[in-house]
Amino acid sequence: GLDGISLTLIVLTTVLAVSCVLVSWESIAEREAEFYTSLLALETGLIGVFCAFDLILFYVAFEFTLIPLFFMIGIWGGARRRYAAVKFFLYTLAGSLVTLLGLVALVLHASSAGLETPCSIPDLAAWLTATPLDPKLQVAIFLALATGFAVKVPVFPLHTWLPLAHVEAPTAGSVMLAGVLLKLGSYGFLRLCMPLLPAACLTVGLPLFGILAVVGIIYGSLCSLAQRDIKKLVAYSSVAHMVFCRPGLFALNAAGIAGGVLQMINHGLSTGALFLLVGMMYERYHTREMADFGGIAARLPLLACAMVFISLSSIGLPGLNGFVGEILSLAGMFARHPIYAVIGA
Repeated sequence: GLDGISLTLIVLTTVLAVSCVLVSWESIAEREAEFYTSLLALETGLIGVFCAFDLILFYVAFEFTLIPLFFMIGIWGGARRRYAAVKFFLYTLAGSLVTLLGLVALVLHASSAGLETPCSIPDLAAWLTATPLDPKLQVAIFLALATGFAVKVPVFPLHTWLPLAHVEAPTAGSVMLAGVLLKLGSYGFLRLCMPLLPAACLTVGLPLFGILAVVGIIYGSLCSLAQRDIKKLVAYSSVAHMVFCRPGLFALNAAGIAGGVLQMINHGLSTGALFLLVGMMYERYHTREMADFGGIAARLPLLACAMVFISLSSIGLPGLNGFVGEILSLAGMFARHPIYAVIGA
């Protein structure tokens, strides 16, 4: 099935997949067939998650995305590609297995209580609205689901696999990872946790992810400032900007949720574009040290203009796309918990 949120994320996935094919046209010179097979398999898994109105399809597609990206990083990545691929795979698999336990517990409870279609997300949401779970059971299932989604986002301190995976991945892998794969965690919160476990989202999710979001924003930003490698800089700034979805979604009001969804889309566009540009620069100069790019605007003026424009978009300059999602997320959180919004801003 499709709804407004799924549709925008599917359009984002397909636009970035075409961009990944174009940017890999000359840079991937070995085992091209296997590379494009992995890229299209990754796109299939991502679209499967966003189309899923069934818990089994959601989880299978959610896990399936690990396999092609593991091969993309491990075969076509940089010098430490195998270590990065294994670390990425183990982190996300471990989190997803905890999520599986939560989903199984939820389905078994609904099935034993007489729901005929316990795996249908709309039916399950309607049934849980009529007969809410016990608060303690809600919290336990919420924490189980949130573990896998938090690793995928990633939330501090479960983020350490991400910068390494970004740096070692080929350009197409970095674009799909930053542009779409990180959105699976936020989408999971939005599609499963909030409609199925609303009380737990309010009592546990709001304080927990409010604090972790504030820490992640500041930590990611400070790590970005310390980088000399341009790809690491974009990776850490991606962590900081993606975290803005969390206070928006868990504010549980119209402005916050709209801001969280918009930030998912806008982050995918701006960070995906930054990784595309960094990949183009690396293909020309075979270095990622920012000190080596001095005077590049004189030689590549169009690339430099695009880099400045998209950086301003990522930063959140008013008038550009990055501003809209971040300001709405902060406004939503300000109405709920002003202190988190002030520190995040």
